[in-house]
Amino acid sequence: MFRSKLRKLLPIAVFVALAIPAAFVTLPALADDTGKSSDDSRIVGGGTVPASTKTPWIVALHNNGDFRCTSTQISRNWILTAAHCVTTGGKYKARIGAKTRSSGGKVIDISTIKIHPKYQQGNLYDIAVIKLKTPHTNTYPKLAFSKSHLKLGQASTIYGWGATKADWTGPLPEKLKYSKGKTTKKYCEMPEDVCVIGDGAVAGGDSGGPVFIKSASTGKTMLAGACEAGHNPANWKWGGYASTVFHQKWIKGTTDL
Repeated sequence: MFRSKLRKLLPIAVFVALAIPAAFVTLPALADDTGKSSDDSRIVGGGTVPASTKTPWIVALHNNGDFRCTSTQISRNWILTAAHCVTTGGKYKARIGAKTRSSGGKVIDISTIKIHPKYQQGNLYDIAVIKLKTPHTNTYPKLAFSKSHLKLGQASTIYGWGATKADWTGPLPEKLKYSKGKTTKKYCEMPEDVCVIGDGAVAGGDSGGPVFIKSASTGKTMLAGACEAGHNPANWKWGGYASTVFHQKWIKGTTDL
């Protein structure tokens, strides 16, 4: 899913086959500043979200009883996620507001799935919105819809239930994880992406999850994208997100925002 020259080095369909859907491209390990391959597991884990941190909008998306992806509630009716999270049939449910992916929160059936019409697996426009069968009044994040909110190097925070090991093996965490970093253009050259580098990297299970940025124009925290891409092994401290700024017209035209 990389939108950079790195993608030209690989076949178009080099993806990791996981129980949790992930459009994450497998690339060679990145050399660190010493020229040696980096494989520090700390860059995957980030931290566990404290109980005192309010995340009422976080969603653990399940299909047929199994965890699929991390997502974000953006209105009383709609949830933002990645397109590759919802391409298979089944019975989708959203667990809203729980910091544990398998318990707690409010569980609501999904009635409608809207995938971006230009999406193709392994291609661009990896974004979707899904509608709750029953509206859920909540506290929602403010979405970044204007370019004025974005700039390189601005503070970012990502959330997800992705793998905690650099090679993506082992069970997924039950507790919600987070990582702090900053926006970057490294490995990220297309306008439809917001990319971040920080103290943790995305992995399988983080798909669809949110990236929050501190607006360059207002200073307020805003939702800037849904996780669509990452590196395996997760030694780049990197994550790629489908940009709400780039997709704002489609999001507004499809939802009640």
